[in-house]
Amino acid sequence: MDVTGSPAGFDSAMRFQTHNADECKEYFRAQQGTHQFDLSRGPSFQDFQHHEWPVGRLSLNLIEMRCAGDFTVTKAQPASYYQFNFLLEGSCRVKGRFGNAIAQPGDAFIIDPDQPLTELWEDRMMQYLLRVDRRLIDGMLSTELGKSLKQHVVFDPVAHDPGIGPWLRHIAANTAEAGNLLLSDRRVVKSIEDTLITMLLTGFRHSESAGLERSAQGVAPYYVKRAEEHIHANARNDLTIEDIAAVAKVSPRTLFYGFKRWRGKSPMAYVRDARLDIARKELEMGRESGGSVSGAAINAGFTNFSQFSRIYKARFGEPPSATLLGH
Repeated sequence: MDVTGSPAGFDSAMRFQTHNADECKEYFRAQQGTHQFDLSRGPSFQDFQHHEWPVGRLSLNLIEMRCAGDFTVTKAQPASYYQFNFLLEGSCRVKGRFGNAIAQPGDAFIIDPDQPLTELWEDRMMQYLLRVDRRLIDGMLSTELGKSLKQHVVFDPVAHDPGIGPWLRHIAANTAEAGNLLLSDRRVVKSIEDTLITMLLTGFRHSESAGLERSAQGVAPYYVKRAEEHIHANARNDLTIEDIAAVAKVSPRTLFYGFKRWRGKSPMAYVRDARLDIARKELEMGRESGGSVSGAAINAGFTNFSQFSRIYKARFGEPPSATLLGH
């Protein structure tokens, strides 16, 4: 699923737009409270847009900003929420008590409620921001662990998005199409809240991850195996977590948690790996039949060739061209 760009129908969720740097700074101060925005090296400000979709006790936002040069966003004050930033465009150097880290499109960085943090952006940003009240995170984690937490959970600051970003876009797009009707049903809102928080707790490493993993015991349930069979039979096709969950006859939340518990990865990460296995076999057979890297990628269900090459090398320790040539 494509997660770039502002989809049609998002105009109704527009909260603020400006081409004026001073207005942007004032908006940050008024809306964020804990954050401030500054231009560095005197570049010219170009554009800022903020879309927002309240989802029960969560806040889903799409932020876009463009400048003719670098700019910074600084969090200096404590907050009552975690902020999960899913990068769509732009490169960001994140600085905090943990040191420095680089976040690229396809990555996510997590802003702790209590810790200061500085984001150094290179001329543009586009990202989904998911704000979650710390009490929701701590409450679900306490329930899963069967004990009260002595201190709130601390997430690793930067990680690869485990497949949550596309799901956020799906929520935003469907909310834009359905208006407020979708979120007027408390059962729907509660389901979305629970699903997203479960994804965050199982998809990202944090201070209580080991405890969650220790609680994951036993044989994988029927729905995980049913989902695996469907994935392997249809890996080349356009699969979503909702499609797979429907075949497995469970909710997306249950499916996500089940895969993380018994397979150590999200359902969409499992799909990605299944496609990579198909691509590797295609490349190995292509040595004799004159195959190509792009052909193997397409046949395995990949459409973004640069991303395919990157994750292929990360999985197998060599670029796809090396597999094709037999090096």
